[in-house]
Amino acid sequence: MSSNALNLLRELDPARSLVVLDERARHAHRDAILSSQVRDRPVVARRSGRRAFQAAVVLVAALVFGVGVAWAAGVLSPLAVFENNAQKSGNPPGSVWDQSVVPGSVRQISSVEIPKVGLVAFWYGKTKEGGWCGALKLPDGGWLGTGSSPVDAGGTVPGCYPTRAAINSAAKTPVLVIDGFDYQEDDVDARALGGSYWRIRFGHAGGTGAVKVADRASGAESPIHDGLFQLAVSDPDPSGRTPFHLVSINAAGALVADDCPTCTP
Repeated sequence: MSSNALNLLRELDPARSLVVLDERARHAHRDAILSSQVRDRPVVARRSGRRAFQAAVVLVAALVFGVGVAWAAGVLSPLAVFENNAQKSGNPPGSVWDQSVVPGSVRQISSVEIPKVGLVAFWYGKTKEGGWCGALKLPDGGWLGTGSSPVDAGGTVPGCYPTRAAINSAAKTPVLVIDGFDYQEDDVDARALGGSYWRIRFGHAGGTGAVKVADRASGAESPIHDGLFQLAVSDPDPSGRTPFHLVSINAAGALVADDCPTCTP
């Protein structure tokens, strides 16, 4: 999928209307969540194990304060993120954006090391409607695209998405190029920490027999795991256009899919 197609998908993203809480509000809600856990539900304190405590915090955050605030506290599990699919917002049941995760399909695919930040993990799941779910998790437990961290520079709100083919089928006129690639993007801004601005693309790679994805513009490469990839590219000028040119390559070194055949390099 070309950069133009990705921009178009962002414009159609129903989760674009969600308001990201500012840092003061996130901290205030987080403190309220954690304090209410100790004060109002003493029975939870008698449960054994860290997992039980974390599950209770998730329940309080999601049910009392809402999913958006639970994001701010960084307590939602990957499954909870996908089950509370923000991409459904504003869309009627049965629409192409009405995607429901298959719980047993949720797993971590890979992670990339972002200097000054740490490992950013790519979590994935399949949907009952044939789409897919994706989200990038920061080392502190926050999710990129939700405003849960000072290094979160925005991008796609985590959730579940229809395939490019499904979007085209639902449109009066097909709007996306079908080339095997099907991905989203989230950004990390580590410049305040002495690092760089990074763009991370993640999702399905194109091409039969492909073993890695490469960006011809930057030279960055990423292995493919079960047809999925996660590629981080440093962007020296985030205010301008990022010259991505993704291709898939097989074990023999041959190109098997090109996301932008007219691009140079």
